[in-house]
Amino acid sequence: MSLILLVVGLSGCASNEPKPIETTDKFSTQIGPEGETQFAFALSWFNLPEEESTNRGGRDGRHDGLSNRPARPIGSNFNPQPDNETKLALEDKAVHNLKNTLEKRDLCPNGYSIDDIIWESRRIRLMGACKSVASQ
Repeated sequence: MSLILLVVGLSGCASNEPKPIETTDKFSTQIGPEGETQFAFALSWFNLPEEESTNRGGRDGRHDGLSNRPARPIGSNFNPQPDNETKLALEDKAVHNLKNTLEKRDLCPNGYSIDDIIWESRRIRLMGACKSVASQ
């Protein structure tokens, strides 16, 4: 009997876990003025945890009736921003995914530098360049 309660209790806890943030990557390269490989890596995200927790109702608790989402004016610019902890996690994921992308494409065998990090409303962009043998 206690085993059944434990299983029910654990499954109840698991359903309260936040869903992982869905992301997509974009990567591009170009040759810079000094012959170096420059890159741009973008990580875009969807379904931030705040979006799910704030979707319980509008200011007056009304829902649109179709998808149980709060009613919002058409054309409203509702765009929740990640909190600082989520931003750190997204930045870590972007750096990790950039490293994996560079390795898969056999780019930057001598290392690389990230020269600029640009935060936008739903993505982070990492701009940088591969290191040459002479710059090590």
